[in-house]
Amino acid sequence: MSARSLTPLAPVLLLVVGLLGNGPPAVPVLSALDAIQSRYDGIDDMTAEFVQTSYTAALARENVSAGTVTMKRPGRVRWQYSTPEERVIVLDSETLRIYSPVDEQLQVAALAEGTVSPTALSLLLGDGVLRELFWAEAIEAPERAELGLRLRSRRESSFEFIELWVDKQSYQLRESVLVDLFKNRTRVRFEGIEENTGVEVSAFDIDVPEDTEIIDLR
Repeated sequence: MSARSLTPLAPVLLLVVGLLGNGPPAVPVLSALDAIQSRYDGIDDMTAEFVQTSYTAALARENVSAGTVTMKRPGRVRWQYSTPEERVIVLDSETLRIYSPVDEQLQVAALAEGTVSPTALSLLLGDGVLRELFWAEAIEAPERAELGLRLRSRRESSFEFIELWVDKQSYQLRESVLVDLFKNRTRVRFEGIEENTGVEVSAFDIDVPEDTEIIDLR
């Protein structure tokens, strides 16, 4: 699979932890983490518009893309990019599919652990317990309206940290930032969020023209 195809996955598609040093995290941080966990434990599906800003450190270059995202438990997510070019990325618990109308190509690959970077949404709508998976640290940003948490994995991972920016009252996710081990940064801002609307499984189908080239890498 080409690096170009995987670029949108570095977000795309989840975010909340920081390095604590030698001591345990302050109670308010864990309380916020638990509040976020509790909120998203009650969500079965969601849709939103997003703007994704990706910074490639080696090239010192920033790209902006936008579209819609749809998620449904267990483990289904669809990133529908509309700009700068159309692209669809669909993941379930076993398979990754990437469709490019421009290239007239559908790529299909097995989704193994570590195949793609996590996203805030995949973390929040997953089965794990955040406080068991991450060290968490509050982000000091008095100029921002949202509450920020930085998360670092307790296990070996493909990223340095994930930031979660949530509404201070509802703990709804508004923005996530993923920084990988190569200092590449992916920021995803969410708007128009709708939750528990009864998203159908068919929303994760990809309909392609008959002459589409299909590359099956499984």
